[in-house]
Amino acid sequence: MDFKTPVRKIKPTRRSVSGYFSFRGKEPIPYESTLERDFVMRMDYNRFVEHVVSQPTRLFYIDANGIERRYTPDYLVYFTNPMRKPLLVEVKEKQELESDFHKLRYKFSAAFAFAKQNGWTFKIYDERRIRDSILENLQMLRSFASRKVNADIVDEVKTELASMHLPISVQRFTQGFNSERGASGIRNNDIWRLALDHILELKLSEPLSEETEIVGVNHGSF
Repeated sequence: MDFKTPVRKIKPTRRSVSGYFSFRGKEPIPYESTLERDFVMRMDYNRFVEHVVSQPTRLFYIDANGIERRYTPDYLVYFTNPMRKPLLVEVKEKQELESDFHKLRYKFSAAFAFAKQNGWTFKIYDERRIRDSILENLQMLRSFASRKVNADIVDEVKTELASMHLPISVQRFTQGFNSERGASGIRNNDIWRLALDHILELKLSEPLSEETEIVGVNHGSF
């Protein structure tokens, strides 16, 4: 069975914020809440994630009253490492999980069983797993989406980083890069723009600054 195509389409609703997130600038991934949007954003900037499928499968389960119900988990995440199990995900606000878990547990049990049957992992993501310092950094990077970086400079940056032992701090790299080129150098804001495009990989677990480490460089298409 193909689990790379959504089984239902997300429609606009007045109850929550819905829309599309441009995954790797190529594919629109739908979301039905700001928390789902933030989850997809996290996956978008995770270099170990290959693909995200919204509404990947429809499950059936029996609720507490013996009634059969339908349930569609939010996302299925595929990883670049083929040995890593795909991740079936339900995104829920912490408050809803706590207040309604006595009802939700039946469909979550169905998701656990279905994931195990297919060799996947099932996890529930609330804001504690999604909204942290990494997300704040990603939101900051997105503020540089309109910034342009000269294509020749981009190529030089990639070539120089490829010859370096990483990680290296943004400050140390820009100083060394600019000392050899003078006016045709690079600024911190250019680094943030290149990171936004996945050309550079940064350590995002701490607030962005000159001390932020560049941990990788991507030469191919993401």
